[in-house]
Amino acid sequence: MYRSQTYTIKCHAKTLICGMLAAFSKVLCLAQETDLNSVDLYHTDAPVSCKFVTLNDDRYWVYAVLDFRSNVTDPLWVQYSWSTNEGDKVDSTQVTPGDSQSVLKWSFQEVLPDLITVRLNWNAREWIFQEHFPMNAYHGSGGVSLWETSLPLLRSWIHIGDSVQVRSGENGAVYTYFYGHDFDPARPPMTINPASGSASLSIDSVFMLKANQFYIPDKRGLYFFQADSTSTLGVSLVVTDPQFPKPREISDLTEPLIYVSTRNEFQSLKEDFSSKQALDKFWLSTLGSAEKARAAIKNYYQNVEEANRLFTSYKEGWKTDRGMIYVILGQPLVVKKEYETETWTYRDSNGEEINFQFKKVSNIFSNDHYELFRDKNYDRPWFVAIDKWREGRIP
Repeated sequence: MYRSQTYTIKCHAKTLICGMLAAFSKVLCLAQETDLNSVDLYHTDAPVSCKFVTLNDDRYWVYAVLDFRSNVTDPLWVQYSWSTNEGDKVDSTQVTPGDSQSVLKWSFQEVLPDLITVRLNWNAREWIFQEHFPMNAYHGSGGVSLWETSLPLLRSWIHIGDSVQVRSGENGAVYTYFYGHDFDPARPPMTINPASGSASLSIDSVFMLKANQFYIPDKRGLYFFQADSTSTLGVSLVVTDPQFPKPREISDLTEPLIYVSTRNEFQSLKEDFSSKQALDKFWLSTLGSAEKARAAIKNYYQNVEEANRLFTSYKEGWKTDRGMIYVILGQPLVVKKEYETETWTYRDSNGEEINFQFKKVSNIFSNDHYELFRDKNYDRPWFVAIDKWREGRIP
């Protein structure tokens, strides 16, 4: 079950809980804390997780979705703050007992805040979730939004056969574009040459939906919805197989091996993406024993699943730049988020830091699109990590 809270900047002063001001005075500058470790955002198995989602119609909306792995049995105060051109704001709300999910939302008239921070003390530690919202990397939805039941769709994907309501402030027809395209996985981090391929994406079909219609997609792929076909504004949706984000089909288990296989090995696997024998042969022949293969398979596909859950945008999460790094190196030790960038820090076997920096980039299909700053110097640490997978030593 979830509890939804709505907050509007204009009425912030009215909703502020005066009695809590003294208790939370220590966080009056919380919105300015840009040196926090935001790795909690990428703890998929943690007792509590948080995901930020943005929407816009006649104003901007930011949702913070708190998921608890067990029900909250005692009243829990959640502190939140944001930074705007009007200054810093701090407030709090209470999660009621029995909630396993709490959805907070805030509305902003003209621009998104530079930064929102959510903080709570629970399960014997403090949890901090923080996100920046660079307007230069934001792509508007043109008044179209996707809903399920009484809440907006708070993720970028649904399963085939699931229902989604396509709302439009225009109350007219919604142009719907279907792309059956299979997007390429990320290029290795040391590959600095531009990706090959067409700059345009072929549309497989176009059809119309009525505004506010419930729609059940029956094809796997990318859907793009627009109220005005002459603009670039719209909202996208990835439709996946029922098991997503967990890879279970042979093809979904085989494709991510592009990151740990040689060119010849992967070419051989591609000849029959439906062959379980070819998949088993790859793992057994590469690692040399069934025991090592079982351990590697479990850990590798767990990383793929978590990357799908965390980073799916207009394509599966494991194919994105952040997803690629997550699959091979796992959860980073430190995540530092700044206005347009986030930096992931790892340590190698000698204790030396390895940093990967990603930049948030405007994308017609997604407001969560990050691109890695590629560098030839990643060559050695990357192949060391690949060798560990192939030798059964999990990085």
